[in-house]
Formats: sequence, C-alpha cells, structure tokens
Amino acid sequence: MTSKLAPKASFYLGFLLLLNVFNFAHRQMPGSLGFQIETGLGISHAQLGLLIGFAFIAVYSVAGMLFGTVADRWSRPRLIALGLTLWAAATVLSGLSQSFLQIALLRLLVGTGAAVLTPTALGMLADVYPPEKRAFASGVYYGGIPLGAGLSLIVVALLEPALGWRACFFVAGAAGLLMVPFMLFLKDPPRGGAAAAAAPPAGQPTAARRSTAEVLGEIVSVARRSPALVASLFGSVIVLWPISASVLAMTWLQVERGFTMTQAGLFSGAFFLVGGFLGNIVCGWLSDVCHRRWRGGRLWFLALAQLVIGPPALAWFALPKDSVWFYVVWFIGCFAATGYFGPIFATVQDLVPARVRSTMVGVLLLLVNIFATGLAPWVAGSIGDATSLTRGLVICGLVGFLSVPFFVFAARRYATDVARLDG
Repeated sequence: MTSKLAPKASFYLGFLLLLNVFNFAHRQMPGSLGFQIETGLGISHAQLGLLIGFAFIAVYSVAGMLFGTVADRWSRPRLIALGLTLWAAATVLSGLSQSFLQIALLRLLVGTGAAVLTPTALGMLADVYPPEKRAFASGVYYGGIPLGAGLSLIVVALLEPALGWRACFFVAGAAGLLMVPFMLFLKDPPRGGAAAAAAPPAGQPTAARRSTAEVLGEIVSVARRSPALVASLFGSVIVLWPISASVLAMTWLQVERGFTMTQAGLFSGAFFLVGGFLGNIVCGWLSDVCHRRWRGGRLWFLALAQLVIGPPALAWFALPKDSVWFYVVWFIGCFAATGYFGPIFATVQDLVPARVRSTMVGVLLLLVNIFATGLAPWVAGSIGDATSLTRGLVICGLVGFLSVPFFVFAARRYATDVARLDG
C-alpha cells in the first residue's frame, strides 16, 4: 500500500533542490579553482586537500548534527535562511583571502552556515513524502550536488580566465545572498506528515519540548538496538571515500593530464551536470524499486552499485586522455558520484523514529564529513605530494569496495530492526 503525497510536496522538493544547488556551488569553489588557488596562495596539494576537506568539515560536521536537533524543535525555513546568509557572505569574503590561513578560516564559516541546510531540508522532505518515495525525494534533493558543482565548474571555467579566481567567489556569494528573502516566505510543513496529528507515545515529550541531549540520547538508544543502522553508517562513510577524494580531480586534470583550466572545467561541469543529476534520479528511483520488492532493498542496491560502477570509475585514472573510453568512464564516474546519497539518507531515516530524522541525518553527516569528506582529500593530496595525484586518487577509490560487506550485513538485518523500531 502506498501513501499520498502531502500538499505542495513537489514545490518543497523543487525549492529545497534550488537551495542545495547554491549550497554545492559554494562548496565546490575551492575544488573548481584548486590549481589557481594553489598557484595564487602558494599552497601544496595536501593543503588544498585540507582546504576542501577539514577546513570546511571541521565545523560543518559538528554544526550539522547540532542544527539537526535545532531543526527538530524550531522553525526550519528561518533556520535555513540564517545559515544561507552566513555561508554566502563568507563565500564573498573568501575572494579577499591573502593566505591559506585566511581562506581556511572563512571556509569554517561557510561550513557553519551550510551545515544548516541538509539535516533541515531532508527532515522537511521526510514530512511531505511517504516512506516508499523518500529515496527518490532524497535523490532529487541531492541533485543539488551535480547541478551546483557542475554549474560551478562551468561558470568558473568561463569566468576565471577573464576575471581571475577571486571574482568567482564574489559572484557565487552574491547569488546566494539574493536567495535569503525567498526562504523567509516558505512555510514549515507539519512534522511527521500524515501522522503529525497523532498524539506522541505515552511518556514521550513532544519534539519542541525536548532538549538536544534527549534527542541525541534517543539516537544512541536506537543505534544500540539496531545493527542495521550501525552497519549502514559504516558502509556510508566508506563508500563515499572515492567521491570525497575526487574533489582533487580538477587539479589532477591540469597537473597530470595536461588539460587547461577551461577544458577541465567545461568537461567536468558538463559531465557532472548531466551524469551526476541522472545518477541521483536513476539511483534514487532504482533503490526505491528495490525497497518495494526486497527486504533491505536499498542496501542491496548500494552493495551492487559499488561492485558494478566502481571498476569503470577507477579505470579513468589509467586511460590516456586521447582515448574515447577516457571520456566514457569519466561520465560513468560522474553518474556514480551522486547516486549513493538518496538510498543512504532514506535508509538511515527509515531506521529511526520520525521525531529524530533531522538529527539522524546530522549524525550521518558528522560521520561522513569527518571520516570521508574531510579525510579522503587530505590523504589523496598527501600521497600526491609524495608520489602522484593519480596514485592518491586510485588508493582512495579502492577503499570504496570495503563498504560492500557492511551494506550486505545491514540488508540482512534491515527487516528485523525496522520491525523492532515499530514495535
């Protein structure tokens, strides 16, 4: 049996997708301009990896979890508007940086503001979409990754040669600030969707009256009783290692493959824009199909996707750039880079109560951002400084295959743990 969509569900999805486009356009800037920033500020591959990774993630990951608990208790549109103002303004100021330290500190501010969006937005989408369509909705929302990053790459490829890398930060930040007034007019949907009118379980305080410690305590309690949730978290962190390291690909293309800034940006932007967005939609839809047909279907899908898509994505680093297959597997890698997010976030939200979904997304982001998004670029960059970026990116790509046993285990436990949650 399927459930009906909440009123204006498609509007919420479209508007939050647009915000995520701005989010990832801003996040992508140091990756898009990696070689130019290295040259302009005199920094190494490892420092660029830190700038893209931990300089952004250090605050983003912790703030995302904390803002998730706030989103479970406060006006979500106003919270997003506040975060958008901060990250857009910090992006503008990043164009004025004169040293690694200055731009790193501003990336901390960008991370603080951006941390608001995803836990809050996915909580809102879970309230307007029924369980059997949440991976699709999450996948569309995460279409902001290829759309935002792809547009960033294309715009930078055209703008930077004419105006310089600093102007790219000015333009991106100003565009984000223009979105703030529109966010303030968005209404907050009822929490829990169709079940919002139901009374909370006996002895359970309403979300608005619960403290952050109580919300986080419930997450810990659920995790102790749910091996599927714990394994899903481990698998999610590991499978995102190749994707996280690939933010250095623009630098790799210019330094080790001989592409110009414009060539690398236009090809990367076009492939990521089209392939990445298709990956979000197709993988979100396919994982929902698997979810309806098999117990733990989304998790089975994640394991199979890594085994099928991982090898051709790795082949990109070995092929010569004058081979047509170089561009074919480049497109496949872009398709795969975003396809995991919808199934991952839908799964972890299924495995916790509705009242703590935003917090659960924040916890997952904390783990992913520290141990994948933050760590992988630094590891790949450090290996690149010692040997080559090719070797660093391949090693990080191989790590992704270690996620398969975790997803298989979680899939086998999924039905049992969901039944225990409902009980």
